[in-house]
Amino acid sequence: MFTTTESLTDTASLRSQIHRYIFLAGLIGVCIGMPLSNGINSICQAALAINWLVEGNYAAKFKSLFRNKIVWVLCSFYVMHLLGLLHTTDFGYGFEDLNKKLPLFLFPIVFSTTRPLLEKEKRLVIIIFMLAVTCATFNGMYILIHDKIADIHDISEFIAPVRLAMMIVLSIFILARYAFSKKFSWQVLLASAWIGWFLYFLLIMQSLTAVVILIIICLVLLIYAAIRAIRRKKILIGLSVIILFAAGLIGSPVYVIHFYHSYFPKTDKVDFSKLEKKTVNGNLYMDDFWKGEYTENGHYWVEYVCWKEMKHEWNKRSKIPYDSMDLKGNPIQSTMLRYITSLGLRKDSVGVWQLNSKDITAIEMGIPNYRFNSLSSMQYRLYQVFWEMKDYQRGGDINGHSLTMRFEYWNAALNIISKNPVIGVGTGDVTKSFNDYYNATHSKLKENWRLRAHDQFLEIGVGFGLIGIAWFIFSILYPGIKSKKIVTYMYFIFWMIFMLSLFTEDTLETEAGSTFYAFFNSFFLFL
Repeated sequence: MFTTTESLTDTASLRSQIHRYIFLAGLIGVCIGMPLSNGINSICQAALAINWLVEGNYAAKFKSLFRNKIVWVLCSFYVMHLLGLLHTTDFGYGFEDLNKKLPLFLFPIVFSTTRPLLEKEKRLVIIIFMLAVTCATFNGMYILIHDKIADIHDISEFIAPVRLAMMIVLSIFILARYAFSKKFSWQVLLASAWIGWFLYFLLIMQSLTAVVILIIICLVLLIYAAIRAIRRKKILIGLSVIILFAAGLIGSPVYVIHFYHSYFPKTDKVDFSKLEKKTVNGNLYMDDFWKGEYTENGHYWVEYVCWKEMKHEWNKRSKIPYDSMDLKGNPIQSTMLRYITSLGLRKDSVGVWQLNSKDITAIEMGIPNYRFNSLSSMQYRLYQVFWEMKDYQRGGDINGHSLTMRFEYWNAALNIISKNPVIGVGTGDVTKSFNDYYNATHSKLKENWRLRAHDQFLEIGVGFGLIGIAWFIFSILYPGIKSKKIVTYMYFIFWMIFMLSLFTEDTLETEAGSTFYAFFNSFFLFL
């Protein structure tokens, strides 16, 4: 009898150990899949769910679930999407949306009913995640060096660049915590170098959203550090931190303003009637000053333009024909016009032949200003933002402009919400509602740019109305406050990254985004 009991105990122990290994393998797999493969991501989530079901012990699990209000609140957001099917017409899209957001239901249940991780297990999961993110950045750098890409966002091959950027920001703060909490050693040096690489790649990929999030969180941490130092009567340290905070708070907008005036200086009015009429070859310069207010680096587009000579000379110097598109999908002649203008040259045969090989390559890639001879420049992204804003004010074409297209998306979302203010249009009819709005208003957006809100709050509002927005906000505030994890470093950093992303991105509308939120939210709350 003793032998049989001992054998059963050993079997149960072995079974429990196997389930534990599968659970850890599933966590690691999700960490690898998040930045590198949606396929791996899905397989590992399925493995975690199956392992949880096969493991049994349902009485203890359900008892734990019924007592845990945080899990109920987290899962209720997914249940809201299920209920949204009751007043929807497009069930195909509705079920697709439910599938993308399944991690929001799965991870809270599995993680909250599983034994928390040991310190070494937590470290392993976090390190694997950061290594996977690093592999994604290495792959991106390889693409940048070896492939001729038209859009810098193409260096994020596996997931949307903004999702990868959010993962990079989280990794930076994880490493920073380690680097600042340990004495100087080779590990601290490695962590610092790792941070440096992530920052470098973040600037290369021009994720303005991620950079702004990074800056805001750093400023918040500086405020906290100053208050903490003053409370501990370390006045000198507190004042030093306050000065650093003030420098960052004032320095950032000062830099942006200086940048704006450097690239968009005030331009003296030109009397076009007094300009020379002919090129050195005797051809007439353009006299149709259709965009006399447009400038590059303070030079007018329309000064000394001879399309005939530009076409003739360009076709001699480039393999991309003058009447074709550059690699970004814009007319090559428009990009060339802006680029040569930025140099202060005449747009004629002489101007084209003054371009060097790097200039020709830049124009082919769709770069409109000589000061940005590559796509991998955060300054170029700032320039694009300012250019889009100025062009939007003039009533220019918004297609392909990420910032100004958002204005159209937000306006569409607000109009749809105003017509369905209480419970929205339902889980499946979000995309349909946007398309109906664009068609009804004869939107300037081309078919391929007719997207949804690009703001998670508005996206929720379209699907579930003001009630949905209120419950969504509650579901992302309550868990951290109730568990008091909101005051811990790691949860606060993750929560801030997620919250700030919601204002300019529909973070939960992709598998990578919903997995990132659901996984780390549940990981820091329960494991």
